[in-house]
Amino acid sequence: MVCSGSQGRFGRGAKLVARSSSSRHTWEVTTTDSEPVAEAAWSARVNGAPIAFDYDDVSLVPRLVSTLTHRVDAKPTIDFGPLRLTLPIMGAPMPDVCGAEMCRALAVDGAVGVLHRFQSIVAQVESVHSAVSGDDGEPPLPTPAAAVGVSGDYRERFSALYEAGVRVLCLDTANGAHVQVGAAIAWCRAAATDIFLIAGNVASAEAFHWLEDQGADAIRVGIAGGSVCETRTETAVFVPTPYAVWECAHVKTHALVIGDSGVRTPSDFCKLLALGADTVMLGSALAGTRQAPGRVIVVDGSKYKIMRGAASFSVQQEHGGQEPDYVEGAETMVPYKGSVADVTSRYGAGLRSSMSYMNARSLEEYRANVNFVFHYSRPG
Repeated sequence: MVCSGSQGRFGRGAKLVARSSSSRHTWEVTTTDSEPVAEAAWSARVNGAPIAFDYDDVSLVPRLVSTLTHRVDAKPTIDFGPLRLTLPIMGAPMPDVCGAEMCRALAVDGAVGVLHRFQSIVAQVESVHSAVSGDDGEPPLPTPAAAVGVSGDYRERFSALYEAGVRVLCLDTANGAHVQVGAAIAWCRAAATDIFLIAGNVASAEAFHWLEDQGADAIRVGIAGGSVCETRTETAVFVPTPYAVWECAHVKTHALVIGDSGVRTPSDFCKLLALGADTVMLGSALAGTRQAPGRVIVVDGSKYKIMRGAASFSVQQEHGGQEPDYVEGAETMVPYKGSVADVTSRYGAGLRSSMSYMNARSLEEYRANVNFVFHYSRPG
């Protein structure tokens, strides 16, 4: 299969797996003498548009004989700035996913949580200290990552979090390809030279390359694929996360790729890593666990927790102090899942088993050895 990427730096000739030639729709555009350049450019954008693929469109194929005696021989370890992760999972900075307890639980399991910013600066700093110290009798842990915005109080929030010991900061915004994000990166770099900066979100090679040039150390890749995100419905902006990760991974020079959006199962997790993600951010997969913020509610005898998108009505109302005039996030109930350790154990076991199929002892070998098969009807 030949899978074309975006124009420009990425190039239309980039290949995922060269097994059969790609077909695409052809649109006819008749140019006029008055606007030939504009019409031709529009035609090129339509006829040259890539065919994207989503989670259910691709599977992994083992083509090598494995020499791993057991899946525990697979070590999916990655250095993430000052942190060494033994499980490439990140907890999303969402108000109903990553509080202090979630950050601590993920750290115990070798992953990392990004403490959400939808709270006062004082409360977020207190959460940092709580995540580190834990309850009485618990050993101290490394300081978690934490999120700030790119406007409003982000400078004061950044300074307070840095003073509290945070060295992995996430500039948390929906559209990472924005001049405000570039300005925030520049300010953070000037404020502290030893900070590891996460930026995003983006969904194209061009936007990823731009954020790299601005100085981002890691970039969240994925827009509108989350279970409580309404961006696709409200704006028509959407790129399937697996395709976006593959496209961005092909142009990266130094920034880490964080696959972020729509992961439902260990299978989705494995696919993003195989396609080029260095780590994967989880939201709904962690929501509903005991360590997620919020209380358990019972409906018709079944247990649930609430999960809200960052741009949902209630999150904006609580954080902004007034009724929002535009909503781009949903609010829903997710089944109660018990401990987050059950989730991380399942995802870790699935990844290590997948790596053993690919004769991979590391994530680098995993990406080098993996092959793909596509199983969807493509337009002819």
